[in-house]
Amino acid sequence: MYVKEVWISEDGDFSEIEDDGFYRFYLYRFEDVDYQEENKQLLLDFIGKLNIFPLNVLIEGYDEEEEMRQIFDGLSFPYSVDYFTDKRMYSTGGKNFTFHPPFFQIKASSLKELQSILKETYHLATQNQFYGISLKNNVHLTSRNGYSFPKLSKNKDIAALKVGHDGQGFYFYSNMPSLQDMEQVISMLPEGYVVTQINDRVIEK
Repeated sequence: MYVKEVWISEDGDFSEIEDDGFYRFYLYRFEDVDYQEENKQLLLDFIGKLNIFPLNVLIEGYDEEEEMRQIFDGLSFPYSVDYFTDKRMYSTGGKNFTFHPPFFQIKASSLKELQSILKETYHLATQNQFYGISLKNNVHLTSRNGYSFPKLSKNKDIAALKVGHDGQGFYFYSNMPSLQDMEQVISMLPEGYVVTQINDRVIEK
């Protein structure tokens, strides 16, 4: 039987989302052909196994806010938009412009709807825009030293994830009783996935 090898780590940089004592882990599928597509599928399979809907897809936009609104309007899924406190810069026509990046939250009520959103927007995750998913509640932005961060409230059963650099796996933040240690994470892996590394320890095949 063909298996998909994954790495689970409790170490790493979890600073892009502020939580309040959540259990945190990083999940990455080792590359066979295309790590970005394979890790996107891992994300979908993991969310499908959790089966918690509705959820919100969290996306930091570029300066083309209207184009993104058109995409979301075309999908006909409810969404909201907030703005980061810090500014970004872009150039066009030999001139420089600054803008506050929009922070979209798009509601998906099923795995099929989530797949539709990812199909239209996941390229932003691979370009290192903030891209995540929040289970059960909206995420709000909090500001510190002129920069904005998504922040999770410490409600029961809340969880969220953020896609890693260049689409390499994802960082998961859990306040769910069913995901509070490594054994529970391993038990929640979808069928066909096998753990071959935990933290820095390689597991013999």
